[in-house]
Amino acid sequence: MFDEMELDDPVLEIPEGWESRAPEDWEWETLWDAVEYGDHIYTDSRVQEAIEADINPRVILDDGLFPGFNLQADRFSAQVIFIPEMLITARAMKAGLALIRPLLAANAEKPVGTFVIGTVLGDMHDIGQSIVTIMLENAGFNVINLGTDVHPDRFIQTAREENADLVGFSALLSTTVYYQKVTIEEFQNAGDREKVKILIGGAPTTPEWAEECGADGWGKDAVEAVRLALRLVEQPRAAWNSDGG
Repeated sequence: MFDEMELDDPVLEIPEGWESRAPEDWEWETLWDAVEYGDHIYTDSRVQEAIEADINPRVILDDGLFPGFNLQADRFSAQVIFIPEMLITARAMKAGLALIRPLLAANAEKPVGTFVIGTVLGDMHDIGQSIVTIMLENAGFNVINLGTDVHPDRFIQTAREENADLVGFSALLSTTVYYQKVTIEEFQNAGDREKVKILIGGAPTTPEWAEECGADGWGKDAVEAVRLALRLVEQPRAAWNSDGG
């Protein structure tokens, strides 16, 4: 069993040509390892060193932070690791992002899109959607996380205010998953359904449920949710009015 798991374990993907984008004698391997194993203290320190070395913040993200994080994300998707390990890696990734996100904004790098996410009414669980939030941010989305127990009206109001491209509803309980359908219906009643792509996820959900409740897609885990979001954000949607309505 152990040998079989080793064979299925994803491998680190080293960014092609990273040497040409870094100063002479620079190395990223220790940062890849730090993110992979969740060493947020070293991640913070090494990213700060990279900033002081005048490495482009996008290069720090792509060449320094992503490889270790993506390796763990692939392991998470393959069920080689589970939520506790993914959360530890996510903490390290957040430490690095906290330092370079202001620099990316200063360079006027536009987000891939705006994504409003939250757990539906009556459900207080947030671990899954917290991981999705981190991975969406890593992928370049501007994410507005509304937390848990979110009323449909708040999803709609925030989507309007933020001119959202996508909205995501998480549910962990079989007793609350129905509110995913209710919230989609409320978007329809408000006249805003065609302005956003809607994704759903959570333990009780399935592709069949996504189709039944009228969602645009379903992610079986955080990795698939981000891949789906990247596809859906490219699809045409009705425009928001200039006042966000």
